[in-house]
Amino acid sequence: MNLKIMTSILVLLALSGSSVCLDPLYLGSGLRDQVINLDAGSKLPEESYQFARSGFVTPRMPQPMALSPNIMINQAKNLIDEALSAKDKAISARDEAKASCDETVAARNDSLSARDEAKASYDEAASLFAKIEEKEKNIESLLKRAETGADASAANAAHAGDFSNKTAEAYNKTLSLYKEIDGNLGQIKSILQEARDYANASARSANLAKESMNLTYQSHNETAGESLY
Repeated sequence: MNLKIMTSILVLLALSGSSVCLDPLYLGSGLRDQVINLDAGSKLPEESYQFARSGFVTPRMPQPMALSPNIMINQAKNLIDEALSAKDKAISARDEAKASCDETVAARNDSLSARDEAKASYDEAASLFAKIEEKEKNIESLLKRAETGADASAANAAHAGDFSNKTAEAYNKTLSLYKEIDGNLGQIKSILQEARDYANASARSANLAKESMNLTYQSHNETAGESLY
């Protein structure tokens, strides 16, 4: 942009030297025509123009020269100032756009980071929810087992009560049988003692019978000997 401006200034300065020897060019007042007449030397139908020797129209009132070096230099300076101002504004706009772009990128990065954090939080929450569901299932299973165990314990308690009653009944029967056996043992002992006494008496009777038999045999032998003599 600076090169173009400098080229324009050099061209204007080159033209300003050749414009010094030229007659002034009337471009129109801009009041009646509402525009400046850029058609050099043209004649409007409703006006009578006084043409100069070179063919240009002399203005009715003093006009600034169209190719005045001072005006062109001032205009060039104004153009340079406007160009510099536009350049500064463009640079400022560029900086603002860059800052806005940086802010947008930062906001995008923050948004991506927030999205990643939200996704991580969601995954963590889903994992915790799955663990909670698993623990709830385990608790339900334990409750069912506890209920089953309670029912089994109640049934076992009932069976234990029946078994205890049966054990007490069996103990009482055993005690009664023991008493009966004890009584029978007494009777058996008495019978055995009687049997022993009877055996002893039988042995004595047998001995007496043997002695009697021996005496009888001896008497018989003695009687037989006497009869032989």
